[in-house]
Amino acid sequence: MARIRSTRRLRCWMVDQVNINSGRYRGLIWDDDAKTMFRIPWKHAGKQDFRSEEDGAIFKAWAVFKGKLPDGSNADPASWKTRLRCALNKSPEFQEVNERSQMDIPEPYKVYRLVPMSEQALGTVNMKSPAKAGGRKRKCSDSEKMEEEEEVEVKQMKEEIEKIVHIVLQDQVDKPLDILKSERSQDSYHVSVKYLGREVLKCVVIGSDVRIAYQPSLPVPPMPMTDRFPCIQLPEPPSTLTSSPGIGPQLQALSNLLYLMEKGVMLTTSENGVYARRSCVGQIFWTGPHSATVGPHKMNRAVEPEKLFDKEVFRMELDHFRSCGGDPPRCDITLCFGEEFSDTEDPSSKLIITQITLPWAQQQVKEAEEFRESMTYLRDFASQSGDVTINLVPIPYP
Repeated sequence: MARIRSTRRLRCWMVDQVNINSGRYRGLIWDDDAKTMFRIPWKHAGKQDFRSEEDGAIFKAWAVFKGKLPDGSNADPASWKTRLRCALNKSPEFQEVNERSQMDIPEPYKVYRLVPMSEQALGTVNMKSPAKAGGRKRKCSDSEKMEEEEEVEVKQMKEEIEKIVHIVLQDQVDKPLDILKSERSQDSYHVSVKYLGREVLKCVVIGSDVRIAYQPSLPVPPMPMTDRFPCIQLPEPPSTLTSSPGIGPQLQALSNLLYLMEKGVMLTTSENGVYARRSCVGQIFWTGPHSATVGPHKMNRAVEPEKLFDKEVFRMELDHFRSCGGDPPRCDITLCFGEEFSDTEDPSSKLIITQITLPWAQQQVKEAEEFRESMTYLRDFASQSGDVTINLVPIPYP
């Protein structure tokens, strides 16, 4: 598990360094238009023309990123280079391309290829040595282990929610069971993701479960998984955002935050509400219509699922709105990644905001509004035409 996360961080970090190089690392560029291969400067540290701060900059940056370069330590370009070379060669997500490398020129460089996830999963990458092949085999085994552990995590979350729901049902035994339960076919989520106030993703998930998480950039999308939470992947910052003037520091903070969102947050809808569990390292704050206290609500990690939306409270609000009018019930939840957030703050100032609306709840509010409009029309008609008899019949909640 730890090694897989490390190689994913290496891939994300390396891709970022090539993308935002801007001359910081001399010779670090893409080697093809499709951006599947990149050149990395590879001048020997023993050469007379070797410049530590230029030729060794990318290797030093990796040592700093990994925390292997404490303040005051002596310059050691050879060790920096060895550390990054070993990381690239051990990772199944990179493959050295010898035929494109140029080592006998004044400014030598190596070329590495980003290995697609499909090749990693199928084991089709051509390796040169048994050690490398063995490393790939271990990666597949670890990947399978990670999937199994994730399925256990999902199953555990479901079981904990079922216990909570069972307690609620025991407290409300006087109410008909069909009012407390909902049809799975109607469970759904409308998800909108915004970076610095700009919408970068919008989608609808049909079903009771969803995971919102970040995964490193992949040349090909991951294969869909069955019997697991469907995953909404947080996208890379779009070019329209990266080209905005003066956005550099915020963009760097956004990129750093995305790395902390691996495994993300899981949401599931049950008989009595919408629950969430944070699985990522990055902090998550949320707001919703049924929060018990005022102010930012931090979603703690590795605790029992947290209820973000209460169906029973929603039903009472809907009944009151249908009968007495006023403001319709809210059907939305807001998640803020990495920063504190409350209903009084401007969401456009935050790095990552995820707004979740519940279409099944919106539909019920719409029907209640139509009912009120019909009743208003009938009352107006009765005041002009005399008495009108209306027979009302109960309609069960979906």
